[in-house]
Amino acid sequence: MSVTVDEIYLNIAQGIASAIEGDWEEAYIFSEILEDAANFKGEYTTGSDKKYFEVADEAFDNFEELHRITTEGNNNKWNRAKFTLTPDGKFHIDFEWDQSLANEIQANS
Repeated sequence: MSVTVDEIYLNIAQGIASAIEGDWEEAYIFSEILEDAANFKGEYTTGSDKKYFEVADEAFDNFEELHRITTEGNNNKWNRAKFTLTPDGKFHIDFEWDQSLANEIQANS
């Protein structure tokens, strides 16, 4: 059974919320999708402080599936994404194509 984009977003949001202890104002997962690999960084804000959280392994699967679905047919290419979540459950995601990252991956292949 295939998972929907909405389910992927919910899974990512739940993963962020469960990884952070205490109060927070905004949380982010920064991702880079690199062919068969990915790089993630999780951070959140509390007041003027920036803190980091460990991104769960499930995030790789969710972002990989999101990448597969959203770039199907070579449309909507992206290799970087920023998922932003607030404690009330609101989120948004920004997708970006970074040509220099793509060139670096190709050069190292």
